[in-house]
Amino acid sequence: EQLLAYELGVKATLLEQRIQFNASTFYYDYQDKQLSVLFADPIFTTLARLANVPDAAAYGLDTQLSWRLNSSLTAMLAGTLLHTEVNNYTGINALGQPQDFDGAEFLYSPERSGSATLLYETQISDSLGLSASLNAHYQSQSESDLEGSRAGAVDDYALVNASIGVHTLDGHWDLSFWGNNITDEYYWLSVTQNANTIIRFAGKSRTYGTSLTYRF
Repeated sequence: EQLLAYELGVKATLLEQRIQFNASTFYYDYQDKQLSVLFADPIFTTLARLANVPDAAAYGLDTQLSWRLNSSLTAMLAGTLLHTEVNNYTGINALGQPQDFDGAEFLYSPERSGSATLLYETQISDSLGLSASLNAHYQSQSESDLEGSRAGAVDDYALVNASIGVHTLDGHWDLSFWGNNITDEYYWLSVTQNANTIIRFAGKSRTYGTSLTYRF
């Protein structure tokens, strides 16, 4: 595949370097983009393969904001708006029939995604420090096939992760307790399907753990 990428952005430091704001807009012009598509099969109706789509494009906006609220607390925000489309491509649908996919979205390319993070770090003794974090991530619905079928949709989901720990100020060791997907959100990351079977690969459920690191 060939890609011609255009990007225009800004990086700004504000409020005596307490705020860092970055933003960029982009346009990606693809020729012969490689995508997973279906082809007709006399036994299984359809099978997947990698093929070149003659013309495709993606454009959108990326933003990032980091704000040091005080000496211990930092907030970070990030967001992306994305539009993708396939142009001038006729392929095979899930029934093994030709279909015009002009305007179809790229696979696994949500239109909206974003994250928010709080970081806290402070000294609690002459030799120890405390650190904690809270993070949330969201992405809107995306598609696992060019048809945009309901069966192939990857639903929108939001995940929340958190951690807390203590560490030595000299960096020799740190001990942390963490939890991922603490709201126990059920979501899936990808979908595989053929004429009579749909398989969704689910993401991890609520997970807790502890980590101990020692540096010699």
